[in-house]
Amino acid sequence: MSGALTTIVLASPESSANHSLILWMICGIVSLFFLTFVLLTRRSWRLPAGSTPPQIATDRAERSCDAVLSVCALLIPATLGLLTWLHEKIGVGSYMIPLAFALVYFFALLIFTAHLRFNFLWRYNSTFEVSSQKNLRFGYWLTTATSSIVLGLILMSIPVLQLGFGWLKVKELPVREPPVKIECSAGFSEPAPVRPCYPASIPPARPHRPRTSN
Repeated sequence: MSGALTTIVLASPESSANHSLILWMICGIVSLFFLTFVLLTRRSWRLPAGSTPPQIATDRAERSCDAVLSVCALLIPATLGLLTWLHEKIGVGSYMIPLAFALVYFFALLIFTAHLRFNFLWRYNSTFEVSSQKNLRFGYWLTTATSSIVLGLILMSIPVLQLGFGWLKVKELPVREPPVKIECSAGFSEPAPVRPCYPASIPPARPHRPRTSN
């Protein structure tokens, strides 16, 4: 129905419980991927014996941190806005599970980046070395930044996929009839002119004559 107000509702309580279980499993798998990437960080920064650790320019690392902070400043309000919009439409639903995990990833990345930018990098003037035995905090930050942004965006897309799969359906509400405006237009004609009233003419009184007897 054209012009109908729409809102999003869940299909049924049973399907809502099943969808919540599936979403919990998806978020658990995503978390396992994240932990796996973090645990593999040390191995990825191992260098062959006798090789020189790479030198990282401090200003380059600072610019990278500033870029990640800007991304977090964009993704966190976007996630909160999407969560608020869906809550207004359907209340509490299974969509809150992936969005809550996405917020955790974004806030963890924001805190880690702020610590690295304003605490760790200030110790070095120009360059610093990174290896599996030295300054690996920067390597963990690189893994956290890439993993949190990618996995968080995947979790943010799950509510849209729920709409596509029919887990969230659009319900049409009855159309509210607009109030009827009644316009009363009464024409008022000018009153007819009042004819002037003149006093009636009274004949003059006749003199009274006494009666005479015959």
